[in-house]
This record gives sequence, C-alpha cells and structure tokens, in this order.
Amino acid sequence: MRVLPQDLMWKAREEGKGYIDQLKQMGSEFVIGQILNYIGTSSKNNLIALTKLFEKIAGSEGSVRHARRMRWLFETEHAHLGWWQKIINELDPNCRNKFLMNFFVHGYYGDNQRKRASFFKKNDFYPPTVLLASITQNCNYNCVGCWAHNYEVKEDMSFEQWKKVFDEARNEMGIHMFPIVGGEPFIRKDFLDLCEQYPDCIFLVFTNGALLTEEKIKQIKKLGNVAPMFSLGGWEEATDKVRGAGAYKTVLEKMDLLKKEGIFFGVSLAATRESAEEIVSDEYMKMLCDKGSLWTWVFHYVPVGENPDPSLMPTAEQREMIKQAVYNTRNTLPMMTVDFWGDGPEMMGCIAGGRQYFHVNAKGDVEPCTFVHLATHNVKTSTLTEALASPFMKAVRKGAPYDGNMLRPCMIVDRPWVLRGYFKKFKPYETHRGAADYLTKPEIMEQID
Repeated sequence: MRVLPQDLMWKAREEGKGYIDQLKQMGSEFVIGQILNYIGTSSKNNLIALTKLFEKIAGSEGSVRHARRMRWLFETEHAHLGWWQKIINELDPNCRNKFLMNFFVHGYYGDNQRKRASFFKKNDFYPPTVLLASITQNCNYNCVGCWAHNYEVKEDMSFEQWKKVFDEARNEMGIHMFPIVGGEPFIRKDFLDLCEQYPDCIFLVFTNGALLTEEKIKQIKKLGNVAPMFSLGGWEEATDKVRGAGAYKTVLEKMDLLKKEGIFFGVSLAATRESAEEIVSDEYMKMLCDKGSLWTWVFHYVPVGENPDPSLMPTAEQREMIKQAVYNTRNTLPMMTVDFWGDGPEMMGCIAGGRQYFHVNAKGDVEPCTFVHLATHNVKTSTLTEALASPFMKAVRKGAPYDGNMLRPCMIVDRPWVLRGYFKKFKPYETHRGAADYLTKPEIMEQID
C-alpha cells in the first residue's frame, strides 16, 4: 500500500462522494452484507467488483487510491490476487469474514475513516491506524536479543485497564487493527476473553506458539478475529539457537494445526547480520507459503534494551538484499510480505509516534515505537489522546520523513541524531532499565553511527 502525506491521505472526500452521509443513515449493515456476498466466491471478476464497492464506501482520498490500486493488481493477475483467493478458498468462513471485514472494512474503509475525521476536528491531528500492545512482559521463553526481560513489571495491567485502552482506540480513534506482542501474549489466561470484547477488530498476535493448546485453537477459530504470527529466525538450527531447543518444530506443528482448522496465521522473522540471507532465501519463503503463512513480516534487529549488541544489525548491503527479496516474494507468492525497513517508501518513511502506529507497553507507558522505550505519559494517569498530543510525540510525527530518503526511515539506526535530539529536548523517561543505552553510551553510539 502506497500512502500519501498525512494531510492528503486522510482528507475526507468531497461532499456527495464516498457515500459517507448515506452510510451514517443506513448503517453499515447493508454494505457489510454486500461484501460478504462477494467474498463467497474467489473469481477474479467478483474480486474486482469488491474493489469497486470498497471505493464507493471509502471515506478518504488515500483509501480511494488503495481500492484502485488493489483493482489494478487483480486485473493484472498479480500474486496479490492469489493471496485473496487463498484467504477465501482455504480459511474457515468465520475466520475469513472476520479478517476481511475487520482489517479492510472496519479498519480501513468504513468506521475508521469516519472516526478519524471526527478526531481530527477535535484534536487538530489525525490518530494512528494501528495500536501495538504489549499485553504482558511475562514469557515462557528467554530468547537471545529480546528486550522483554528488561522491563521490571511486577504485575501486568488488568483486564479492565486494557479494555479502557482498546475502548478509546476503537471508539474515539477508529483503530481496529491491534498487533499484540509481549512477552508471550498467550501466557495471559484472560487474553482471548479480551479479544472477544472486540468482534469488529483484528488482533495480530506475535507468539512463539508453545502455549497454543487445542483448547485455545478452538477458541481462536470460534472468535475469528485472532491471527497468530509465529516468531522464527531461520531454519531449525538458527531458530533453536536463539529461542531454545525444539522451538522450530513447535512452530511448524502449530502451523499445521492452524492450517487444518482454517485459521489465518503468519510469521515474524528476525533479520540479523547472521540470519539475513537465510530467512529471505527463495527456499525459505516458499516453505513458509506452502505451510500456510498468509502474512510474513521481516523485522531487522535493532540494538534495543540494556547493553544491546549493534554488531547484530544487518549491514547496508544486507538491507538492500532483504528489500529486493521481499519485493520478489510479494510479486510471486500468494503471501503478504512486509519489510519493516525496506518498505519505508510504501509508508512515506517512519510510521512511529502515532503517524501510523504507536506502542503501549505492559506497564501502560505510551511509547512512539516498539523499539523506542521512552515515554512522557502512562495510560493509568492519562488518555491515549493526551499522550499522542504531547510535544514529544508531535515532534516524532512532524520529523518524518526527514530529508525525504525513505529507504533510511529509522530514527534509531538510520538517523540516530534525530532521536538523541528528541531525548535531550523533551526529556522522556526510560520505560525500563537501560532503555536509553543506545542514546547515551558512547561505545554503543559509535557502533550505530
């Protein structure tokens, strides 16, 4: 998805276009019914017709462009057409409908657009489209390089505290897309009960898979709005070296179970200097696609946490290689594939600070990015809106895309002087011990530079 600058991306369509006024009167039930009728079959013509319906209900110029671009991909029989056909043909109907409705209709074309416009009128800035939530810092693994154990969390936020966060995000900001991280999200016994409270939202849950019992899988299938994203670091030897013996086989076994049940799932890959070539090889990507992954993320190692190791960061040459490999996968396999750095041009640079997304950690601290563990507000004493309106968050949003080179989008590793400047000027607090080591320790700063 190529986005526009914020002021154009979310600009409401002209009066009389987009059917927004009619939708307010008629409700969204009719439109949803029409869409469900279309996705009952995966023919190319029906999917093209679906994009025309998306364009009609689109509430902003950006979403209109998105619908038209999707139609072009279908008309040219791009691999993206195969992705949609795979979702429609292979997923359980409840999981299929919940994903498509919550991600595309609620999260992008319909409810999201109306609430974003209303939020802008009240607050003079657009809210993000995604809220990343660390639902817990507890974990059954102890992976090399993970910062989860840096947080000194005596007790995770309660069910009601998280409900307050998600209520504001959905009801006030129109957010319907919630990536969930940890720790290990499924370690919380009440997590799926929390997801059940939001049937019109999609939860992309990053997990090691070890706690996905048959009972939990049945509950996920019934809910339909939970999509596990399995963490891998390469083939068996590479994955187990970081995550522990048996981690790789555990993920593959759970992938088989979810595929059999028709549940939407994906994979999260960690790219380091050691693993970069392996995880984006043609063989590895095809294996993931064949196993049933519908969404594969590639995250570069970022030297975050107490005393991080910058030598694990992919080199500039490896980053270019990853970018090209992801483009190749996206253009040839029916699997959504995302490079969190290389896709900077697709998102007009850095998306942090609420520009497109932000992070709430297990203690309730509101952080600009999952890799920037600094905050000025906590949801226990303020609202999400107040946190996003802070000078710190505003500066992060306003700064991107810096000089316009969106292949260098990151204020941590690509433009470290930017984040160092924010840290000095706005004095956000560290949300765990050593959170600012990459901003203050000369030996780490030198390696990043």
